[in-house]
Amino acid sequence: MELAQLAVFARPPATGAVKTRLRRALGEQGAAALYQAFVEDTLELCARVREAGRVDIELWATSLDDPTVIEWGRRLGTVPRLQPDGDLGVRLSAAFDEGLRRYERVVIIGSDLPTLPLGLVIAAFDALDAAPMALGPANDGGYYAVGATHRVRPRFDRVRWSTPNALADTVRANRDLQVAMLPPWYDIDEPADLDILRAHLSARPKAAPATARCLAELAVKGRA
Repeated sequence: MELAQLAVFARPPATGAVKTRLRRALGEQGAAALYQAFVEDTLELCARVREAGRVDIELWATSLDDPTVIEWGRRLGTVPRLQPDGDLGVRLSAAFDEGLRRYERVVIIGSDLPTLPLGLVIAAFDALDAAPMALGPANDGGYYAVGATHRVRPRFDRVRWSTPNALADTVRANRDLQVAMLPPWYDIDEPADLDILRAHLSARPKAAPATARCLAELAVKGRA
């Protein structure tokens, strides 16, 4: 995977500002703590991606002066970049514009997929050998990964973000491109998603160690 970049989108784990749909199940502090654990596991995934091939890592954050974000960048060996104002399409476009100027392939993932397997990230890069764009469908109608080659710039016009239509809208916006579809995976947005996460980690806690520890701590506190 020479000349490839994996970009990660993240937010500072501020109480009341992240994973807001989980607040009724976990409380504001619990939701923030769990999100921070999600990112910790995502950083470990990035390290394994880097070990598996020649892939550079980029962190795109919504704030650059947060101490936790600075520490995340240090762990990744990169200086975080600031996500621009606008919807997710604007932010994805900015990351692709920047990344595809320097790399042959760019894959972008979020930070709410703590159990995302290494194999699916590798598959996203491999899919770009045969198609100029790749999407990883998520359980909620969105997608957990989007990738592109230097031959194209993905478009996100009229995508209805945070709805069950996001994946289909993105395919429609790029209907002139061949889009490779990856195997599906799940992200964590709603309280019901926590049941899937708990079941997965009860069988395979090493799939997301930081998240497993956080859920156990929250359970002791009566918040999970």
